[in-house]
Amino acid sequence: MQITAYLLIVILSALVMSGMLGMPAGKSRCSDGAPIVDCFADPCSRSACPGDKSATCVSNYCGECTALWYGADGNLANCNNTSSCPPDQPEVQCFADPCQGATCSAYPNATCAANYCGGCNTEWFTDSGKQVQCETTS
Repeated sequence: MQITAYLLIVILSALVMSGMLGMPAGKSRCSDGAPIVDCFADPCSRSACPGDKSATCVSNYCGECTALWYGADGNLANCNNTSSCPPDQPEVQCFADPCQGATCSAYPNATCAANYCGGCNTEWFTDSGKQVQCETTS
């Protein structure tokens, strides 16, 4: 039993020292003076960034085990933003619902759906769910 426990400690220590488990090899201190912590698992293996699917995860072992997500621009990503808008058309806040009072003369029975990607836009759909093009009038 003691030999098994000893071997387990040796194996885990070797994995930590090689960077395969916990802190990467060669890293001994943090730039801000915070202590480096030993993590049971890579923080990025337990983390996701639903707000920016193209973000890159960097494991942070300084003071705590955290996953830091960076966007393509190198800045911290907004992982809480779960908008379905494409990156080049960020979701905007409108003063009023773009569908409020809007009508579609070409398809009078079409239903309006607000689209906040890149602006205060309207999208129109028939009863069957087909999207149609309308010249919106308010």
